[in-house]
Amino acid sequence: MNLSTVNKYELVLHDVPICAVCNKPVERVESMYDYAWAAKRFRVYCHGDMEEAMLDHVTIEDCNSVRFGQAFIDKLPQPQLENT
Repeated sequence: MNLSTVNKYELVLHDVPICAVCNKPVERVESMYDYAWAAKRFRVYCHGDMEEAMLDHVTIEDCNSVRFGQAFIDKLPQPQLENT
């Protein structure tokens, strides 16, 4: 797949998470079921960093579909309020 010819909306439709830092598909996605927490654990890797999210068993059963969001969104600079 040539990423220069695929727009990010097509990637989202195919459940490929997008990195918020570099605005490209993440390098790797891992998922596993965590029996201790009764949840599905998702790990995404990009630019040498790893982010993890969990989706509990009840949510999985109650939902029609679940989609990936943007990964590493908390790594972006956040606007700060100034004291005036």
